Amino acid sequence: MELLCGDFEQTVNYTSSNTLFYFDPPYKPLSETSSFNSYAKDEFNDEEQIRLKNFCDKLDSLGHSWILSNSDVKDKNPNDNFFDDLYADFTIKRVNSINANPNIKLVA
Repeated sequence: MELLCGDFEQTVNYTSSNTLFYFDPPYKPLSETSSFNSYAKDEFNDEEQIRLKNFCDKLDSLGHSWILSNSDVKDKNPNDNFFDDLYADFTIKRVNSINANPNIKLVA
């Protein structure tokens, strides 16, 4: 495994036939007061989300596998189809985050 630091589009230069990409970008904010972009040097706005989706299209056309996680804006606002529309050509699986429910207890 190799970890790279830089723009995500540069990663395609380090691929092999069995490359799996996992993207965990700054999440799209779920409210006016939440901003998961604050830990990034540059703002990761809707334009960047679209650029990432276009890169995923490229990876798909090259035969690479990829997984992307993000906030579920549709869960917060059923009329917000940003990701559903953006990734309409791909499979979207919604999962509940452990942090989404403070009553969940993990037992070893």
